Amino acid sequence: MRSFEQLGQLEDLDEAISLHRDALELFTGGHPNRSASLDNLANSLQTRFEQSGQLEDLDESISLYRDALELSPVGHLLRPTSLKNLAGSLQTRFRQSGQLEDLDEATSLHRHALELRPAGHPNRSVSLNNLAYSLQTRFGQSGQLEDLDESISLHRDALELRPVGHPNRSVSLNNLANSLQMRFEQSG
Repeated sequence: MRSFEQLGQLEDLDEAISLHRDALELFTGGHPNRSASLDNLANSLQTRFEQSGQLEDLDESISLYRDALELSPVGHLLRPTSLKNLAGSLQTRFRQSGQLEDLDEATSLHRHALELRPAGHPNRSVSLNNLAYSLQTRFGQSGQLEDLDESISLHRDALELRPVGHPNRSVSLNNLANSLQMRFEQSG
């Protein structure tokens, strides 16, 4: 996978997927590395979808992320990451198919991930941003002003956790500005 990231050779990505499949076969049942192996394969399939646009890869990545989430029960260290990964793939599929159910589920998963990252958690700003973006997207589909208002509030919270000098501060500023502009266009 790293070779693909460096050189962009699709053959490297295909080989990485094949090797991840082989590894997954070795991590059967309750093996402690099965969840990580599922995530690795799903990540590679998601990357290949982004390169080739083959929906089968995206659908399989979603299925694998669901399996990984099942192996990460409440209290599991990787549960927030599993929630984020599945939500991200569902949002990608929503952008492809327009199925509102995928966006609704992604929003719910982001909300759950945020609950697992309370105040003081080092990744709380990421979860705030992810949920805010999902709500902003849903507002664009449904026109429900509550989604946009909550999105703005969450973007403000994320920005507070990203002070001057934070590498993602510009992302939060941009996202908040976009949400505020959308609300202005709605309400004047």
